Amino acid sequence: MGKQVSEALPLGSYTALDPRASGKRLVGCFSEAADQDSAADAKSEVNPAWLRRMAGIRTICTDGSSFPVRGYWEMAGVQYCVIGPNLYQMSVDPVTQQATLTQLNGSTAITGNGFVRMADNNACMVILQPGTNNMWTWSLTSAASPYVGTFAVLTVPAGYPTVTMNLWYLDNFIVFLGGGAQTKTFYNDQGFSVTGFAQISFATSPVASFTREFGTDPFVGGVVDHRQLLLFGVRTTEGYVTGTNNPTGSPFAASPDSFAEIGCHPLCGDTVTHQDQAPFFVANDLTVRRLNGQTPVVVSNSGVDQILQQIASPNGEQGSLLGAYALVPTVSGHPLYILQLPNAISPEGTKGRTLCYDCKTQKWFELASYTPAGDPLGMWRVLCYYNGLGGQLVGDALGSNVGILDTTIFSEFGGPMICEWTYQSVYAGHNRIIVRRIEVVVTPGAGSSLTVAPTIDLLTSIDGRTYESFQDPQNLGLPGCSDQRAQWWNLGQYRDLFIRNRVTDPTPLFTVDAQVTFEPAVL
Repeated sequence: MGKQVSEALPLGSYTALDPRASGKRLVGCFSEAADQDSAADAKSEVNPAWLRRMAGIRTICTDGSSFPVRGYWEMAGVQYCVIGPNLYQMSVDPVTQQATLTQLNGSTAITGNGFVRMADNNACMVILQPGTNNMWTWSLTSAASPYVGTFAVLTVPAGYPTVTMNLWYLDNFIVFLGGGAQTKTFYNDQGFSVTGFAQISFATSPVASFTREFGTDPFVGGVVDHRQLLLFGVRTTEGYVTGTNNPTGSPFAASPDSFAEIGCHPLCGDTVTHQDQAPFFVANDLTVRRLNGQTPVVVSNSGVDQILQQIASPNGEQGSLLGAYALVPTVSGHPLYILQLPNAISPEGTKGRTLCYDCKTQKWFELASYTPAGDPLGMWRVLCYYNGLGGQLVGDALGSNVGILDTTIFSEFGGPMICEWTYQSVYAGHNRIIVRRIEVVVTPGAGSSLTVAPTIDLLTSIDGRTYESFQDPQNLGLPGCSDQRAQWWNLGQYRDLFIRNRVTDPTPLFTVDAQVTFEPAVL
């Protein structure tokens, strides 16, 4: 008689070099913990957590071009968007929740195709192409006319670095982080009080800059945290504040309490960001860390650390950390730190990989997308993020789609989205077993079509690396068909069986349990 066991749901991604040690992987879904009401509930055999699908992306507008959406910003209550070389104002209809783009006069000169960095002093917005000194401004005409202004190139005076990596607004100053051989932090004059409704200037003399006080390693990234500018070097981290005890000629002084004896990986300056009221970054020891007070605490698990170490390896088999950046949306109350690795190689051999840390559950998962042509990507197709227009705005890296994260739809910019989860291997003392049945308890009867039921696929592997479809997709039922079951029968004989489920159809999905029935094989 066969033995039935409950296969533990993978609540986070944790893969080892030998998948039999740990081969758990979540792509396009993340875990949520159940609310335990009593001691009896805690001892129940029912899983104390479930998997839920990642939010879809609803397109709210597009300019019809093939350019990527490169950045968002809000100034004086007006939302702005950079698509390709163009700067737009955005307005949204509160009823239809669709947005309208209005191109600003003269704003057709923003070079490059990657993401841009943006900041403002409430009257002048600055747009930066990172890794260059290409900068532009949109300056308002007056406070009474937040929709009227002037677009212009921002010229950096002589004496400033020839490469700029990022910029921030802090205590009336727009602060710039210079890079390359001239690594330096510099700032403009005291903002609106000096330039008013005009392009920012650099009226301070001599060159308005401030340098390191506690370290000598070059800065590669930074973030503003609780009115403190934290700058991350390749070995150490240092914070700056404005006040009265500053060095002569500078409004910024180093804060001794912010110094940390660990820095950011030199290729990961754009992974420094702020989420859940704390800075996150990829550290120089190839761990992901969250700053807890003065202490950079490791939040990456050993599986994620291993992935980063393989990507950073000079043999290039897993790609490169070049171009890494981070996004920080919040989905269904889960603050996420999303690490985009566009030059990594995914386990499926496609370019790009996306690793996600859930601040609520402290678990990791992954994201992957399809191209508009339907080809699989190794990473999420989002280039930029901003919390604006009352939602979580995301920009399409593969087209001019302005999108918003939406937990009620299950597609990305109108195309399918990937949701799959891989369990730990099924085995019994490493003896050969016959797997008679697998059943997955998932949300049934909630598809978007009245005539075509969404399906769930089963993929299997004997080594945890190469997966093949079982060629028997199970449908999840038409709307209202709540008794549909996803079952597969007579899967064959195995010593180790690795199981993966995948859903790409637009349907809400909660995975509650998985059951496996097997019996010893006759030798």
